[in-house]
Amino acid sequence: MSASEIPDTFQDILRPHLPYADSGELAAASELGGLGLDSMSIVALLADIENSYDVELPDDILNEETFATVGSLWRTLSTLVA
Repeated sequence: MSASEIPDTFQDILRPHLPYADSGELAAASELGGLGLDSMSIVALLADIENSYDVELPDDILNEETFATVGSLWRTLSTLVA
């Protein structure tokens, strides 16, 4: 999965929650923790994702694996919005 496969709209939702991300495209392999996503910002990010995509993320997918990288989070979300 390349950065071009991560939709700009998703990147726009994600970026405000990543204080260490630069202004370029977010790479699928970029680690969310390394970009500054912490447990407090995950809660705010989830609310933004749910509001933007009009979905409710099931509790069983809210785990470390889902929030490991930009790509893992997008892959999880994309199955819900497809």
